[in-house]
Amino acid sequence: QNAQNKNENDVEDLNHAIDKASAKINRLSDEAKQLKIDIGTLKGEISSTESDMEEALLLRNKDVADFKQAVKDDTDAIALLNEALMALRSFYKQNKIELAMEQNAQADKQPQYTVDQDKAPETSWSDANYGGQKSETVGVVAIIEMLVEDLDKEIQQAKSDDAAAQAQYEKERGAMKATLDAQTASKISKEKALNEVEQKLADTEEFKDAKSEDLGAETRLTASIYTDCSWVETHFETRRTKRKAEMDGLTEAKAYLAGVDAGDAI
Repeated sequence: QNAQNKNENDVEDLNHAIDKASAKINRLSDEAKQLKIDIGTLKGEISSTESDMEEALLLRNKDVADFKQAVKDDTDAIALLNEALMALRSFYKQNKIELAMEQNAQADKQPQYTVDQDKAPETSWSDANYGGQKSETVGVVAIIEMLVEDLDKEIQQAKSDDAAAQAQYEKERGAMKATLDAQTASKISKEKALNEVEQKLADTEEFKDAKSEDLGAETRLTASIYTDCSWVETHFETRRTKRKAEMDGLTEAKAYLAGVDAGDAI
C-alpha cells in the first residue's frame, strides 16, 4: 500500500512538472518568435539607414564635384578675361591711348545721327594711327573688369554655399549615424536575448523529456504495483483460510502429542 501511495504521489508530481514545463516552453517559444520578428525589423531599418547614408554621401560628393568644377570654370574664365585685359592695355599703351576715360564712356555709348536717322555716321579707316573707337574700347574694358568682379563674387558665394552645405551634411550624417548606432545596439541586444531564450527553451525541453521518461517509468511501476496488489486481493482470503487451517492442524497435533506424552508417563 505504501508503494502504491508513493507511486501515485510521484506520478502526480511528474505530471505537474511536465505541465509547468509545457507552459514555459510555450511562453519561451512566443518570446523567441517575437524577438526574431523584432530582429528582422531592425535589420530592415539598419539597411534603410545605411542606404540613406550612402545616398546622402553620393549626393554630397556630386555637389562637391559640381562646386569644384564651377570654381575651376570661373577661375579659368577670370584668367582668360585678365589675359584679354592685359592684351587691351598693351594695345592701348603701344598706341598711346589713355585708359583714364572711363568716366566719359557712358556719354559715348551711342553714335550721333545728326543728318539722317536711318544712316549711320561715316567712319574713316584710312588713318594709319587709328587706335580704335576710344569710348567703345573703354566700355569694353569696364565690362571685362565687371565680369571679372562678378565671377570672383560668384566664386566666393559658391565657397560659402559649399561650406554651408558641408555643415548641413555633417549634421544630417551625424543624426543618421546616431540612429544607426542605436538600431545596431538594439539588434545586438535582442540577438543576445534570443540566444538566452533559445538556450532556456532547449533546457526546458530537455527537462520535460527527462520528466516524461520518469513518468513512463512510474506508469510502468503503477501497472506492476496494480498487478501485485490485485493478486494479493484475489488470493488473500484463500491464503488466510489455508493458513488458518494449517495453524489449527498444528495446534491439534501439538495437543495430541502432549496427551500421548502424558499417558506414557502414567
